[in-house]
Amino acid sequence: MENQVVALTPEHFNEKKSKYTDAHRIAQQKYREKNRDAYNKSQRELYDKLKQDGEWKQKFNERSAKNNLLYRENKKVKALEANPNIVFKGRGRPRKLPAII
Repeated sequence: MENQVVALTPEHFNEKKSKYTDAHRIAQQKYREKNRDAYNKSQRELYDKLKQDGEWKQKFNERSAKNNLLYRENKKVKALEANPNIVFKGRGRPRKLPAII
């Protein structure tokens, strides 16, 4: 095993290492705590700007729908673990079935 040769492909050289460290994270948190109003204002402005972009909004809505579905499923699982006899009712109005003649 000690004489194995590893062939490097171009993908190995294109890997980006993250420069985001714990020191960066701590510095960001300190800045946000000291400048809470300015940070919140800049984030609101950024979010308002991003909402104008149709592509970003579509991706956001897809992620939100997926995450909301996962949250509801996890909530059901926890409810079933707490009370196995619980019955979940369908939400909303039942659909009308077409009349068969």
